[in-house]
Amino acid sequence: MADKRTQITKEAVKEGMLELLRSQDFNSITVSGLCRAAGVGRATFYTHYTGLTDVLDELADDAIDATNRSKAEGLSGVIMLAEKMRNTTDPEALAPYMELLPVCQRVADNPKYRVLFTDPFVSDYIIMNIYRREREYMQPFITNKYNVTAEEADKVFLFAIMGAYAVNRSMGWKKDEAWYNVQKVLLTFLEGGYDALKKL
Repeated sequence: MADKRTQITKEAVKEGMLELLRSQDFNSITVSGLCRAAGVGRATFYTHYTGLTDVLDELADDAIDATNRSKAEGLSGVIMLAEKMRNTTDPEALAPYMELLPVCQRVADNPKYRVLFTDPFVSDYIIMNIYRREREYMQPFITNKYNVTAEEADKVFLFAIMGAYAVNRSMGWKKDEAWYNVQKVLLTFLEGGYDALKKL
């Protein structure tokens, strides 16, 4: 486990990255600029990171860890949320069930990490991090539940996560009634698709 000084330094660097992303594109951020924002020296930065994308990797892990997966294990959360949306698309009524959303949407819902989805490079980078990390449990879940190969399960999961990401990005990550209506359609579509897999 990292010592307290290392943890404090890394937190400062990550907070510095989030701060810079609120005002500039990732491609214009330099190690020197990040060090100034974080209040650390370059030598200290390179003690912990090899480059800027290492900081994004840690931010992606932190953002995923900050989500609540207690009810959203596997695809059961998607199916349960689709059932709730059959009765209403009222944001207030559905608010208690937002932890059932796919992980990429829950990450973007966190005000601290939402900035990660405003920069095209960073958002693509973060979503692929989420995919690589979540596939460890989603691939076997889909394989076992729907009797498909590991490769097929992986591609089903990639399709689902990239599709959800693209739709949310196109709608500006807003959770209004129009968003809930779209989600209702998409989740019903996904649920039907998963059911169809059982018949293959």
